[in-house]
Amino acid sequence: MKQVSIFLISILTLLSVAAHPYINGDAVTISVSGNRNLQVSVDGRDFNVSNGAVGTKTTIAVNNLAEGQHTLKVTRTDLNSMRSVSITATFNLRNNYEMLINVNSNGSLELIENIKSGLSDNQAAMASAEFNILLRNVKVQRAASGRRTVISNAFNNTSKYFTTDQVLQLLQLVTAENFRLQLAKLSYRAITDRSNFFQVYDLLRSQAGKNELVAYVNDYNDGVIPDISSSDAAFNTLYQTIQQQWPVSTQMNSLTNAFNNTANHFTSHQASQLIQLITAETNRLQLAKLSYPSITDPANFIEVFNLLNSQSSKNELTAYINDNYNSGSNSNNAMNDASFTTLYQAIHQQWPVSNQMNSLTNAFNNTANYFTVYQVSQLIQIVSAEANRLQLAKLSYRSVVDRANFSQLYDLFSNQASKNELIAFVNNTTNNPGTNVNMPMADAAYTALYQSIQGQFFPNEKLNSLTTTFNNTSNYFTTAQAKKLIQLVSFESNRLLLAKLSYRTVVDRANFNQLYDILSNEANRNELDAYAKAYKD
Repeated sequence: MKQVSIFLISILTLLSVAAHPYINGDAVTISVSGNRNLQVSVDGRDFNVSNGAVGTKTTIAVNNLAEGQHTLKVTRTDLNSMRSVSITATFNLRNNYEMLINVNSNGSLELIENIKSGLSDNQAAMASAEFNILLRNVKVQRAASGRRTVISNAFNNTSKYFTTDQVLQLLQLVTAENFRLQLAKLSYRAITDRSNFFQVYDLLRSQAGKNELVAYVNDYNDGVIPDISSSDAAFNTLYQTIQQQWPVSTQMNSLTNAFNNTANHFTSHQASQLIQLITAETNRLQLAKLSYPSITDPANFIEVFNLLNSQSSKNELTAYINDNYNSGSNSNNAMNDASFTTLYQAIHQQWPVSNQMNSLTNAFNNTANYFTVYQVSQLIQIVSAEANRLQLAKLSYRSVVDRANFSQLYDLFSNQASKNELIAFVNNTTNNPGTNVNMPMADAAYTALYQSIQGQFFPNEKLNSLTTTFNNTSNYFTTAQAKKLIQLVSFESNRLLLAKLSYRTVVDRANFNQLYDILSNEANRNELDAYAKAYKD
């Protein structure tokens, strides 16, 4: 059974949620089987169980709780023996989620994390007849830009709402990945069944695109207008207006005003088209710097870099972005074209491969050397063995000056395991600069922990112990260890909750997808996958 229930929340509290870490609305719903002689408390705060009791169930709504960990305590008292039995459990509350806690008659607990509904969830989706007309209007457009314009206008129409399935049909008529991503973001406002929106992620081929959409959805606030790049129609009007201007000084003024206008947002491709209206390298560099704050897909900004011919201009643009927008980035200048060409040719002419590997290793280990991702890619492609390429890619990361583009190196690997290992290396290096990889719990300590939890009788005790274990910031596990622990509980919703909690502790995240096997429901596997991809340490 899909554990994604949707609860109605007040839209008037959205801005206050963003302003402080308190979850308004019915953030926690506690359903207790059996309504006699009960005492329920959350964080020591007692609740009246007589209200909301239906049959043999008592339902309690708790609101205005802060984000983070909370403690639930349910106490039953036998009136004959006057003996009290208490059930205690901890749960985590996250923004944009609600928690449903079922206390079953046998004493077990079921914790279900639910996505909150948005403004659109209570709207009626476009009727089939009207949607079919829209679909036909898109299909008859001969030019790809025409299709995108019709779809964009539909998603921007605040009186229109769509099901996820309707959005899927529309997006499938657009083939370019960057435009699919742009339109997918536009569509989210109007989705009436957001619990199914994960299906849209599968339309994006690149992992970077999926990650960007997941992050957009996680950060989305109803009532707040997101930064969406200019629609095709608006962009085409702007482009043609500037294209027709003369002399160049007039075009430069218009482009400068366009990029300085804080109401304007562009994709990297759109910015690239505008900048190409000017041919002088110095002017292009100036406009590239101006454009960066307005870019909605900075991961693709390499397209703007490629408009610059000289390495010195590319280095200057890289330094500008790092100094002004990428705190903690590598601000050193990349090797100039002449020096790089000399280095490349010297290594390329060496033989055998072992000599090439030694020279490449020395080049990346030399703390005086810095490279762009493009330069690193050229050097690594001198060798063909996947294992050698992976070793060099890891070594190169220290010296890369444009780390926002580092994901382009993943394309050098044909094996997904190699890509995953490099991603894990980068994530660990980024999140733990200057530190060693966290080590998983030793076998002896792990066995003792496992047996301790396994020996507990009540299901809620196991769940409580596992929650505490995964929340302990000194604990780290391999995927195999985490999987074995989570299998000590049987409820699917509890397994999903613990799997999410465990992600912080897993030291081999490239193998985390092995945990999906403990979930029988495809929707839950998808939810865990989306959670892992959007996770930020």
